[in-house]
Amino acid sequence: MVNYDPVYLTFNQKPGAIVRGMDEMVAQGERLQNSQKQRRWVPRLLFLAGFPFILLDGLLRVAGYQVCLFSLIAPVCWLASLVLGLSMRRSRALELAPLFTSVRQVIYTLRDDANPKRNFFGHLDLTGTQTKEKLARENSDSFGRVTQLYRDEWLSLKTKLYDGNALRLSAIRREKVRKGYWKRGAISGKTKWKAPKFKGSLQELRLRLSVNPQVYDTANIQTMPVGAQIGPYVIERLDASGGIIDLAAATGSDRITDNDILSVLKAVYDLLKRRDVQ
Repeated sequence: MVNYDPVYLTFNQKPGAIVRGMDEMVAQGERLQNSQKQRRWVPRLLFLAGFPFILLDGLLRVAGYQVCLFSLIAPVCWLASLVLGLSMRRSRALELAPLFTSVRQVIYTLRDDANPKRNFFGHLDLTGTQTKEKLARENSDSFGRVTQLYRDEWLSLKTKLYDGNALRLSAIRREKVRKGYWKRGAISGKTKWKAPKFKGSLQELRLRLSVNPQVYDTANIQTMPVGAQIGPYVIERLDASGGIIDLAAATGSDRITDNDILSVLKAVYDLLKRRDVQ
């Protein structure tokens, strides 16, 4: 299992600025990674550099000199090698989750559809699901075992589009985990620790589109059936009343890509009927 570095970004800029900022994060990581590749031999060289000093003192003893002058340099080289090696490990390049790239592509794709005078608002939260702040509730069963339910809104986007529609997009990960507990054996009577158990997860996508009635016919917005599938997502709710399209979709897959999110957005736009331009 790959552990990705936590990333939290707050959006309050034009989409182009957000994309450039995300690209700079990737570029900084690549520069650091290249720099480390060029310097990765230095700790090993410092470690090996200590041995010639020990050998030099040995040769001096053979020659009759009872000194231990150069051998003192060897521990300094080894200590420098250790410190430099640990420092290079701590300053490693960011390991970004695939969702980081997916969100970057979503924003990049929407940049031309956004109102050029409006910012994108929201956040990208890739700090992990099982945190104290994201614990939604706890349930206990008849045996006293506690199941924790987490709600992680890892993506939130809100903006005004070029055609006058207002878009609000939210991606949520729900996770269920049974806490660890002590259990006494019915036969042996011994108490054993049962480790926490992952009980499953669900990815939700919520989309709310306030339709501009001057551009689209809001009186006859089409609908799609609940249960329809768009990529990995299954439509769970769709309300198209009052000039607002409110959609909720879900999938059991954690492999969410930019194409999956954009496909749902395209499907929603396909429901609209553009007014004839006079």
